[in-house]
Amino acid sequence: MKLKALNIIIGIFIAACTITSCLDSDTLEYEYSSNASITDFSIASDIVTINGTDTFTVAAADYPFVIDQNEGRIYNADSLPIGTNISKVLVNITADTYGIYIVAEQDSLWEETDSLDFNNPINFKVISESGVFGRTYKAEILVHKQDPDSLVWKKVSSGFDSNILEQKAVYANNNIYVFAEKETQIAMTMMNTADAGTWSSLETIDIPVKADYTSVIAWNDLLYILANNELYTSSNGLNWTKVNTSQTFSQLLASGKELVGINMNNCYISSSNGEEWNQYDIIPANFPTSNISFANYPLSTNTGIDRTVLIGKSELSEKSDTTTVVWTRLSEENEWTDLTFEGNEYPCPKLENATIIRYNDKLYTFGGAKKYLDFDLATPFQNFYVSPDNGISWNIVTEKTMFPDVFNDLYEESKGNYSCVVDDNQYIWIMWSQTGEVWRGRINKFGFDKQ
Repeated sequence: MKLKALNIIIGIFIAACTITSCLDSDTLEYEYSSNASITDFSIASDIVTINGTDTFTVAAADYPFVIDQNEGRIYNADSLPIGTNISKVLVNITADTYGIYIVAEQDSLWEETDSLDFNNPINFKVISESGVFGRTYKAEILVHKQDPDSLVWKKVSSGFDSNILEQKAVYANNNIYVFAEKETQIAMTMMNTADAGTWSSLETIDIPVKADYTSVIAWNDLLYILANNELYTSSNGLNWTKVNTSQTFSQLLASGKELVGINMNNCYISSSNGEEWNQYDIIPANFPTSNISFANYPLSTNTGIDRTVLIGKSELSEKSDTTTVVWTRLSEENEWTDLTFEGNEYPCPKLENATIIRYNDKLYTFGGAKKYLDFDLATPFQNFYVSPDNGISWNIVTEKTMFPDVFNDLYEESKGNYSCVVDDNQYIWIMWSQTGEVWRGRINKFGFDKQ
């Protein structure tokens, strides 16, 4: 380093001088640049990362650096994985000149072979050809302090009405709406997700006849519900208007690109506006009739087509004693497909009050005790089950995406009554009946901000 430093100092000294040459009384003057900035910064080699018992290598090229010339800050926009060792890091630095210094109590000239400890920021500055130092840059290598793939839960509210027993929740317009039985009618309470913890009072909804709280669905920023086999819609959950349609309904099934239901002829129907409906074939006898939950999402290969995966109970399904019944449909198709078939080694487990959600680009299901016939095989909310193939096979999740232990007790205290939604910020919300507790969870990476 001393030899290189000496050469640079000599070069800068010469560059700082004005060289004159007298030829026929003419004087030539050379001016040297005063530019002194860092123009590129990167990690020079891959870094070993230790996360728990796992050891792997972080590819340096996957984490480009940003140079903020106004603020004099250098950082990686995407933080390195938790556990990455940044105590001995080689970096590549490109600047206007070769004179790059590490700023400390005693400044030292930086060399490419220097192994640097980035557990704290390191300051760099550049000396120009004219011998002037430029600004000081603070260089940081950012490392996640949380496991990006872990699901973290938090109790966010105890203001949820503890009188609620059976319930169903939907999410629309940044609001969570929870509908529940109340005497001769049903009632609704709501909370804006931006104000987690503040619930409105439980109010009876304005429909002439008693509505079916289990039928409520959010679609196109509106809410839909069935009452006396007729369809009603609302923009706020309290005031409802009867939809002008000739259809009579036995069930609302799902929403996506279309609103989907079953009419009183037991035929599958769909609508793109809520008023005009297309009728298709009769629903198969083993189609789910209760405890229906669905997830809707666009195909990765064609976002113009939606897939709906629906689970529930079917009294006539031969598999309903041991598995949760699963059906699926593409928005371009006129029929549903039964995914509960003979020979499936990993069917959807039979869970009490099961819920299905689309989260982190995966399908998950969860619920009460896992059952085989009438025997409990697992405690409530013990695990998520994930499907890698759009609802065909299901595997138990044993790490990172987990529930708090207290959920088992909450399920028992709520007598198995809860509801769940996923909001636009990738929070999973669970509202527990009778206990009045509300929890939300999110995989850490969805909360990480770009710098």
